[in-house]
Amino acid sequence: MRDQFSKFLSGLPVRAGYCVDCLSQLYGEPVETISEYLGEAGIISRQAHCGNCGEHKDTFTQLLRLV
Repeated sequence: MRDQFSKFLSGLPVRAGYCVDCLSQLYGEPVETISEYLGEAGIISRQAHCGNCGEHKDTFTQLLRLV
C-alpha cells in the first residue's frame, strides 16, 4: 500500500488534499489503517477543503510530508 500512497499523493495538484475518510474510500481500507500509514510515513494534516468531498477538515497532501 505504501507504493500506492506515494504514487497517489505525488500526483495531487499542488494545493489539493484529501481527508482520511475519502482516502479510506479511495483505497478501500479502514480509516484506522489509513491513519496508521499516514502517521508512520510522517505525512501531516492541515485544515482545508477536501479535494474529493469538499468538506473543511484535516486533509493530507504530499507537500506537507515531513522529511
